[in-house]
Amino acid sequence: MDAAGIFFWIIFALALAVFFLGVIYRLSIWLRGEEETAYGQAAKKLSRPAKFRKHFAAFLKRFFGPDFGLIIKSFFADGMVHVNLFKDSKLKWFIHIFMFWGLVAVFLITMFHAIAFFVAPGGVAVEGSSGFVQVFSTLENRFTALVMDLSKLAIMLGVVIAVLRFAAFRKKMKSVELKEKTAGILLAITMVFGFLYEACFILARSIPLDRAVFAPAGWVISVILDLIFPNVQWQAAAIVLLLIHLVMLLGFVAYIPYGKFSHMVFGPFIVTARKLREKAMGGHGPAPSFDNHRQRSEK
Repeated sequence: MDAAGIFFWIIFALALAVFFLGVIYRLSIWLRGEEETAYGQAAKKLSRPAKFRKHFAAFLKRFFGPDFGLIIKSFFADGMVHVNLFKDSKLKWFIHIFMFWGLVAVFLITMFHAIAFFVAPGGVAVEGSSGFVQVFSTLENRFTALVMDLSKLAIMLGVVIAVLRFAAFRKKMKSVELKEKTAGILLAITMVFGFLYEACFILARSIPLDRAVFAPAGWVISVILDLIFPNVQWQAAAIVLLLIHLVMLLGFVAYIPYGKFSHMVFGPFIVTARKLREKAMGGHGPAPSFDNHRQRSEK
């Protein structure tokens, strides 16, 4: 394995470690809260691990009980598709959908590509390589090229809509939305490096047009770069840009539990828990909203 491959595995492991430590950190904060008890009764003091076991056991009891359908419906409808956010604001719903699912797709396809690329000898799938390596190690594969490119375009579109919304309604924005705009711009810059990598990869491998067009943005940029810089070592440029893109993407994902986009991880679970609590209270209280959770988590 070459130096670039070793570097990738190091940053990949560090990013996952930081991400999961962030999840544990958030859980530990939430578990500091006092237990709710009936009026006049003293709350029993429990350690955070004991509270976690108690709540997890209660969740499993309801999950494998009569609330199974409610949990599944709330998790996907409210937490993943953001139905209540769509009812509140269609514009914010489009922004969240493009950025949420765009980031999920970008992260997965980029990690699959990087793993397959650095596992393959010289980054090239050879005879006898696994199906995983043959599919994900190269942009010559139409599926990999298409998903990698369109997922980035989805994020870029979400950022553009968010910036335009910010420009139009700046005075009415809440502070958390202003901070999220900055995070979105940083994410867009990360995607730009991803497009540049695609372009350099296409040029380095001399990918034919009938396959390159499945990464439309990368292909257009490759045509422009080839006209402006005809004598560049595109293979070396591709490796450098891939590593920059990976560092920025993994850094962004690792920071999610600590920062402005933490609702992307915890939102589906929070709205599901609120739905269960609402049912236990007899249906009183506001409908669980992905956007409401985002605002509270960032205060």
